[in-house]
Amino acid sequence: MHPHPTNSPDGHSYGEEDEESGKWDSELWKGNHGYLFGIDLYNYHYYWEAHEAWEGLWIASVRNSSEHRFLQGLIKLGAALLKIRMAEYEIQDLIGARNLARSGIDLLSKVGIDQFMGLDIPKFLKAYQDFVNPIYDNKIPVINRKTPRIDLMI
Repeated sequence: MHPHPTNSPDGHSYGEEDEESGKWDSELWKGNHGYLFGIDLYNYHYYWEAHEAWEGLWIASVRNSSEHRFLQGLIKLGAALLKIRMAEYEIQDLIGARNLARSGIDLLSKVGIDQFMGLDIPKFLKAYQDFVNPIYDNKIPVINRKTPRIDLMI
């Protein structure tokens, strides 16, 4: 449908070097530019690009830690929204959207605390689940300004 942002020569970030994320601290999230940039990308419906912004942090996090689950959950929830958008052209993408949404919700539910890296997880998950519920009946919600945003508590 569109060129892959990093793998396709027509992609907007083709040939750019990935920035490696070193050790980072979730308590210092307000100064974590990669994390915050991913939030902005997600909120403007650039789900693949948000994934790319968060992936380095996810890889650098300790496996099965709260940070690891949190970022992987956000990545999967964004991917589910991307699949919903793609389902407008190929309805079978709803299968992927359902699997990604379930998995992302499960991961965020297992972070261990309600407020993490500025996000009120239960509040966000409620809005997200309400938004994606139609996909379980093969209905495609419209990705627009009513799509749940990641609103951080500053």
